[in-house]
Amino acid sequence: MLVVVAAAAVLGYGYWFGATHGAVYISVLDVSDRNHIVDLQPVGLTLLDRSDHTLAKAQSDARYGTIVLTSPPQYDCHEIESRALVSTEARQLWAECFARQSRWVPTWIRNVRAAALESKDCRIERVPITVHEYPDTWWLWWVPLRHIGGKPYTSFSIRIEITSTQCSTAAAAVPR
Repeated sequence: MLVVVAAAAVLGYGYWFGATHGAVYISVLDVSDRNHIVDLQPVGLTLLDRSDHTLAKAQSDARYGTIVLTSPPQYDCHEIESRALVSTEARQLWAECFARQSRWVPTWIRNVRAAALESKDCRIERVPITVHEYPDTWWLWWVPLRHIGGKPYTSFSIRIEITSTQCSTAAAAVPR
């Protein structure tokens, strides 16, 4: 009986952790030339809910070719992360920031419906967004192997396609 309770507790913790902790990957692609799709740089995003309330902000970082969350500031881990390679203190600060951010992301990301996008001279007020969710293998979190175990995080993905030459979403640029 104790073995069943312990197994249920271990699996329950894995499920709970995966459901309450997550990370988001955002990509904005310039599809002006369908033969040479590139990341849109620089880009700033304001992620909005159905009522156009700001949920979060994100900004591209050309050094790393990524888009990172920048607002609210208490969840902006990017600057700390860039210092974590050379500083033990920064690694600890980054771990604390990531723990905070990973608990915060699942509380709002499923409510994103649109984004305000800015890139150079292009501004699009309401780009429709679909958030894709990829739960981790929470039932394997306890396995003590390098490539299998570890705490489960739900991954969220947002992909936006823009035609920068027309300053429009890719869907809007398709002739009808």
